[in-house]
Amino acid sequence: MPASRVLGVAGVVAAVLYVMLDSGIVRPDGTPRVMSVTLIVLALVFTLGTWTASFGGDPSRRPTMAGLAIGLAGYALLRLFAF
Repeated sequence: MPASRVLGVAGVVAAVLYVMLDSGIVRPDGTPRVMSVTLIVLALVFTLGTWTASFGGDPSRRPTMAGLAIGLAGYALLRLFAF
């Protein structure tokens, strides 16, 4: 699994989430912290997708799904403790 692709996808996901949820560009008041729970659950879904792609299906999707999971979980945890 190419680490550059995983980290690239994770960085883009975190940047998009920041712009859409917390930057004040889209919503001036920001999003409540409880949204982080939803992001963690979504990260778990992508983690399961990464795991199942290793058994069958298309293994080339694993880096993208792993990047999505890392980006979502990382931003959710950062959001819980930093914002």
